[in-house]
This record gives sequence, C-alpha cells and structure tokens, in this order.
Amino acid sequence: MAREATTRPASDGRTSMMRRLANVALALALALGTLSGATARADAPAKPAAAMLDDEAIEKDVEALYAAGKYGEALAAAQRLVALREQKYGKEHAKTGSALSDLGGMYLATGDAPKAESLLRRAVEILEASKGADDLLATALGNLGAMLKKKGDSKGAEKLYERAVALEEKGGAPRESALGTVLANLAGLYMATGRLPQAEKVFLRAITIHEKAGPERSLLNDLGSLGALYRGMGRYDKAADQFNRALPLAARVHGTNHPDVGRLHHNIAVFLTGSNQKDLAAEHYRNAEAILTRTLGPRHPDLATVYSDWALLWARSDWKQAAGLYEKALDIEEQWLESALVGGTEEDKTLYATRLETLMDRVVSFEYGGDGRGRPEVMRIALGAVLRNKARVLEASAAHVGALRERMSPEDRTLLDELARVRGAYAAAMTRGPRGMTVAEHNAETDRLRAEADAIEARIAERSAGYRRGRAKVTIEAVAARIPKDAVLMEFVRYQPRNTHFYSAASERLGRPKYMVYVLWPDGRVWHHQMSVDAFEIDRKVDLIRKGLQDPSARPHETGTQLALLHDVLFGQVGAELGPVKHVLISPDAALALVPFGALIDRENKFLITKYSFTYLSTGRDLLRLGAGGGARRSAPLLVANPDYDAPGEAGATALPDAPKGSLPTIARVKFSPLPGTAEEADALRRLLPDPSVRLERVATETALKQASSPRILHVATHGFFLGSDGKAGQGKARGLELEVPPESLPQVASEVDGRKLPVPHPMFLSGIALAGANVRKGQADDGILTAYEASSLDLTGTELVVLSACETGLGERAGSEGVRGLRRALVLAGSETQVMSLWQVDDEATRDLMTTYYQKLFREGKGRAEAMRESQLALLQRPDHSHPYYWASFIVSGAWGPLEGVTPAKNEATSAVRGAVPPGGARGCGCEVAGRNGGTRVPWGGFAALVALAVARRMRGARARGQGEARPRRIGVAPRVSPPAPPQPGSRPPVPRPAAP
Repeated sequence: MAREATTRPASDGRTSMMRRLANVALALALALGTLSGATARADAPAKPAAAMLDDEAIEKDVEALYAAGKYGEALAAAQRLVALREQKYGKEHAKTGSALSDLGGMYLATGDAPKAESLLRRAVEILEASKGADDLLATALGNLGAMLKKKGDSKGAEKLYERAVALEEKGGAPRESALGTVLANLAGLYMATGRLPQAEKVFLRAITIHEKAGPERSLLNDLGSLGALYRGMGRYDKAADQFNRALPLAARVHGTNHPDVGRLHHNIAVFLTGSNQKDLAAEHYRNAEAILTRTLGPRHPDLATVYSDWALLWARSDWKQAAGLYEKALDIEEQWLESALVGGTEEDKTLYATRLETLMDRVVSFEYGGDGRGRPEVMRIALGAVLRNKARVLEASAAHVGALRERMSPEDRTLLDELARVRGAYAAAMTRGPRGMTVAEHNAETDRLRAEADAIEARIAERSAGYRRGRAKVTIEAVAARIPKDAVLMEFVRYQPRNTHFYSAASERLGRPKYMVYVLWPDGRVWHHQMSVDAFEIDRKVDLIRKGLQDPSARPHETGTQLALLHDVLFGQVGAELGPVKHVLISPDAALALVPFGALIDRENKFLITKYSFTYLSTGRDLLRLGAGGGARRSAPLLVANPDYDAPGEAGATALPDAPKGSLPTIARVKFSPLPGTAEEADALRRLLPDPSVRLERVATETALKQASSPRILHVATHGFFLGSDGKAGQGKARGLELEVPPESLPQVASEVDGRKLPVPHPMFLSGIALAGANVRKGQADDGILTAYEASSLDLTGTELVVLSACETGLGERAGSEGVRGLRRALVLAGSETQVMSLWQVDDEATRDLMTTYYQKLFREGKGRAEAMRESQLALLQRPDHSHPYYWASFIVSGAWGPLEGVTPAKNEATSAVRGAVPPGGARGCGCEVAGRNGGTRVPWGGFAALVALAVARRMRGARARGQGEARPRRIGVAPRVSPPAPPQPGSRPPVPRPAAP
C-alpha cells in the first residue's frame, strides 16, 4: 500500500532534475528506436528438446522457454514434465515436487493464479517431506510466495519469501543467483505494502548479486523495479537513472518479444506520466500494450494494469480515451476474477476479489471528481462496474452450493452433508474453547477441522464448476428492467478517492474514503451523489445512532436529532430526485448495511417509512436472480421457538467443565434465560401458516434446523447474539449479551491485502442464535449454538422467507463491498429468497405483535414481503407507547419483496392482530432487566415525536437564518443539542408523526 506522505526528490534541486529528465527522455527515445528494430536474442532455444523422453532435458526446456518469454510453450512442456516424473519417480518424489513447482510457476506467469496455487502447495508439501531438497524447496517457496502476493495475501507471501531467503543463503555461492531473485521478489512485496526504504535496501542487495552472478535478465528486472520504487518515492532523478540503464540492457538481452520488456515499458510510461512527459509516455504505453498482447495474449491481467495506468495519462486531456481504457481494464479484470472465483474457499475468493479495489476506486474517482464528471457515459461505466463487482464473493459462493443442490447426485449429497458435519464440529470446538484439553491441543483440533472444512469447500467449488451455467454480463439495462415501475434502486458504494490526473504511489490517494450513491430508475436513467461527509464520520454516526436506538430511555432527543441529520447526509439530496417513488431498493455498502433507513427523519418531520417501502439487497445485481425460484421443491413451514436452553440433549451427554477465562470465544460463558413469550408468538403464527411444523422447548434444536429441507417458511424465535470484534458481546442494556470478550480471545486476523486488514478468518463465528441445550454445551457438533458459519450449510433452497425473530440477527463483521458477514449472509448462502433480520436488541412484546401482524398481512391480505413489514411497523408506530423506533424499526427485509407464491387475499377476513396474554419473557438476547420493559415503567414514547419535531424545526430555522431557503446537508458531527419539551398539559398528547396512507 502506498504511503500517505510524499517523499521529496533528491537534493540536487528541481531545475537540475528536470534538465536530467530531458536528457533521459532523449536517451529513452533513442533506446526505443533501437528496440523497435531489434531481433530476439540468439540464445533462445532454436529447437526445444521436449520431444525427448528425458525428464532432465524437458526440465531444461521449461527453463529456457520461460527465460525466452514463451510462456505458453513452457507451460505445455511443464505439463509433460509432471506426467513423466509421476510415472518415473512416483507422486511423492522430490523431482516430482520440483516439476509441480515449475508447472505452478508457469500457470502464474500466464495469469492463472488459482490453478497455480494448488500445484505450488502440493510441491511445497512434497519437498518439505524430502531430505536434501533445500534448493528445490526454496524455489517452490518463492513461487508460492509470488502466487500469494498476486492473490493479495501479503503476510503469507512475506513468510514464504523469508523462508526461501534463509534456505538460499544456506546454499552458499552455488545458490547466489537464486538468492538475488528471491530477494528482488521480497523487495517488490515491501514496495507493494508501502515499506519503501526497506524495499530500496533489499533491491540494491539483489542488484549487487545479479551484477556479479547474473543472469542479465534478472538484473534487468531488478533495475526496472528499482526505477518504479524511486518513482514512487519521488526520487525522479534516480528513477531515470535506472530506466536509462535498463532499456539498452533489455534490447541486448531480450529484443522486443518478451513480457519483461513490455513490463519495463509500462514502468517507464508511468514514470513519464508522473513527470508530465505526455508524448513519450504515450509511446511507451503503446509499446507495452503491443508487447504484452503479443507475448501474453489480450486477456492477461498485466494488460489490465497497463490500461488502468494509461487512463491516468489521458484523464488530463481526453476523457473519452481515458474512459475507453478504463473499460478495457475492467473487462479484463472482471473476466479474470470470474475464473478465479470458480474454485477455492470463500477466503480465497475474498483475497482475489481485492484485486479490483484500486481499479474501482479510480473509475469512481474519475467519474465523480475527475475529468469524467458530469458525463453520462462515464457515469454509466462506473455504475456498471459497481453492479457487476459488488458482492461477487457472496454470489460465487452461493452459486457453488446452489449448482450442486440443483442437480443433486448421491455424491453431491454426501459432500454437502460432510461439509455441514465438519462445519458443525469446527464451530462447536471454537465455541466451547479449550475445555478439557490444553490450549495447544485445542489449537491443533481447530486447525485440523478448519483445514478439513476448507478442503471440502474447495471440492464443492470444483465439482460445481461443471454444473454452473455461464454468467451473462450484467448491464445497467438488464438491472433497470427488473425494477418495479414505482421503485428505484439506490446503489451505495464506499470508495477511496484517488488523484486521477497523474500516478504517484506516494500521492495518488486523496483524503479519506467517501460514500457515493447511484440511483437507477426503471427506464434506465442514472443519477449520482457523493456524500459531503467522509465515510469514517458517517460510520461513526451510524454506530452512535444504533446505540441510541437500542436504549429508548437514553437521550431520545439526541437520537432523533441524529436520525434527522443522517437523513440529510444519506437521503437529503436523493429524496428531491425520487418524485412519486413508493418503493426504494437499497443496496448499502459497509456500515450502511446497519442503517434502518425507514427510521430516518425527513425535513417534514416524518419517518421515511411513512413515505417509502424499503427492501435491502446485497447488490442491485440481485434483481436478476430474485424471483427465479418459482416452482421449487418446498416442505411445510417450520416454526422454532422457546428453546429449553437447559435441556440435557442426547442421552448420556453431560455438560463440559467451564471454559478457562479468556478462552476462544467467550460465548461459552453465557447462560441464556427462558423466553416463554416466544412460545406465544409461535402459537399465534401457527394459526396463520398453512400446516406448519412446530418445534418448541426440548425439540427446538440445532438438529431440527439442520435436518430441515427447503421449508417454505422458516421462523425462529429465540435469543440471538453478535460478538463484536471491538471486545463486547452486544451493546446497550436491552437484550444483548452483557459479556466482556477479551480481544485476544477472538479469532485473529489472517492476513492483509495491500495493507488493508481482512476480517477474522471466520467472522461468521461471531453471530448466531441459541437453541435447546445451549446452556449445557454438550461438546458435540449440535451444541445448542447455531453460528452463522454453520447456518450457511442449511438447506434453504427455494425457501421463500426466513424470519429470525431474535436480537441483532442482522449484524455481523463488516466486509466492505461484501456487506456484513453474519447470519443474513449465511441465509443467502443457504439459498433463501428473503431474510427478515433485526439490527438491534428487540422488545419481546413489541416483536410478538409485529410478527403476528406481519404474517396476517402476508397470508390473509396477500401483501408483499416488504410492504407487509412496512404496514406492520406503521401499526406499531401509531401506538403512542411504541412510537420510538426502538420498538418498530429494528427489523429489515432483505431479498425478494413480492407476495409469497400462491397466496391470495382472503375476503372478509378480520385482520386485527391475534391477541393473548404474553408472559414477560425478557429480552431476546440475555434476558436482562430493562427500564420500561420486563415489568418496569413504560416510557410514553409519544414524547419522542415532539423532541424530534423540535430538533427538525431548529435545523430548518438554522438553514433559513443562513438565507438558504431550504436546509442543505451539513456535517453530521455538529448536530445541535435539543432540550426536552415541557410536559404536556392534562388531557393533551405531544404530537406524533402520522404515517401517510400506504
């Protein structure tokens, strides 16, 4: 990752440096002329000896063909070498391991990193088990390190490079040239992760070695890389020196027909772009494009990097050229990512998907803040890229399992069952911690189970690749055609603004990340708006608002003010563009996935829910698949409620001893209290659903959920939890788990991607629901705790609706454009169409009423899944004692929004809520006593509306006082304080926002 600070040029002065640059430019032009007429090196093999059945000769051919830049021929020879050595020596021999390393290296050179990984890992495994193969192992480690760097796993790559360096240093003089190569690779990693002085030191060491021991082609690569490093450091004179030395060397070593020469031209072009030598830079870009296309093919990912950088050159003067180059770069990267997502684990896919981040940042920056601003063509390019690439990992992972279930064979069923079993065992081990064993034994067990789960996941991806239908290219027109006539799509994207006028690793990033929203209408019109406040500030305010909404007794006037101000930032400008729209399809990004948009307060002092029905999507691309499950096989609705958390479970099962304090994770120390109110909720819903299967108390188990096969509806009413990685399990004083979780007890971060921290290896361990036996912790796979990780293996293919009537089931670890990794993501992976989840700790009685009304509207009135929730929430809002958003705004609808299949409104059917005495069961988190609930004094939340009215009125007065006429969005961090209103007179009631007619 580039450093934020800009390093100053060398001390010989700006004027002197520019004179040197002019001389260098002339030298480069002369060298370029020499290159254009040069021929390929005579030492390239005239006739490969691959026809011979001598494996040593074939190995030499692989090396020679690779050195000559003939990667396709080298790949074919490497494939023959592996086959021959497996036959000659066996699959576990060191020579076979070396051949696998060569083959993996060839796949990496041709741009197929996913194929390379499995081969290189196998090679390392073989060579580590072989004696006297340190030199071969060092090469394999270096190749695997290069693959991990390409994948984005910088920490993993660095460890492998360091091991390779140690082995090469141990080899002495015979391994000196190889040592220089791995040192150069390590220096390149330091440069990519922003450690520029460290990179310079190691590059210089590599150059010294290659100047002495050769080969010249390695020295050439070192010089080009060091030039790129100096350019990034702002030391342009030194960069020019390296490039001026490298170009003639390239002509002598390779001629013009080698990928390394194309890469050198690319590095020089970037340098010249940054030093404002446009014409010469363009010539080098053209040479880079021609050479790389000729030697690697037109779809190689290296070309995408060339096009992305080239666009920065044209962004100054020709926006059409720049836009066209960005389109080319996106096309190549998206096609490459499509192939990369076919195999591997979800973590692998996440790493590969990060390759697109910088390119996406550049495209959005060019569209909004660069020379492409205000141009509809560029806006459509940016929105198209967002629609195609947001939540790609979620889509690919769900498609793998879906493809297998669609054509279920006995082998497929066995594989999916085995994955569910291993995931359950892994989750149970993680949940209980190292009880009854040492920490080392526990770590060994969890490592084994995770490796087993990852291997099965990779096999599922590989097996499903043959079943999956081709993915048609997503277009704006196709998405717009699926938007209802009275709706719009709001596609939010969080991005890092970048300088689109020149390239400098030290100065390309501009300020803090921002949020952008693209609005798409059914007729294909596109509008956009960038939030005036940076993303960090918005994220902070989202967290503050969520905390305020979790505790209705804590400063409601401040919460109301913040809801109004957040509306101004996120929705203020957009609302004026929506016109008669009634339904908003929200595709949030990052922290915005946790915003209850219906609870935002507009300038008319109305909650947005009174104007719009909201449906949440992972991406606008979801519109192309939602509703495609009609006619799917489905079983009866399943209701799971009021689990007996103290149930002993299976015969003979006993509770394990308490986990050591600080064990991983500390959910093992939670005791769940009964929720008898959820049984009443299930009883009310039983009368509304068609022939449901009901599981209560001791039979409300994990097994009941795991054995379910595509229930039409799944409704679970129980405790929910989210163990935030900030060290707390739950927030506020309502239904969350009031349990301190030491940060060191949480799963550790596995790696970084170009300096960006990834989520914990399995963040879906941090959220889940409690079921029968949860307090016993039996230790088996079905331990009463269903984590989101396990829930992703449920069979919910064709399930129309999943309702988790519990606390915080919509929360999870934030994962950028991949949304939130928690229960909602798990249910999408499991195949469900629509998910109803909660964003904070919910009130038991209000939730009972909300859910009963919701199902009435679904089954008796035939309402859509989103509109039924809106009307149910409005009904609660109209009750003075429930007008605070805490009671009605927690639940959101995500996914398909239409009516349930085959449901028609009943005629003359009473639609009032099913009433009945509900025993106070406490919160659906830990059962904590809360003021205003559980027998406490209920707060008259009609007063909340009056407080909000004053907050909004003051906001409007402030705007008019500034002569603006209409208030404009302002920084939400400076919200005015609002004093509580005077108590109402007897017989009167504070004003309550009334919903508009649905």
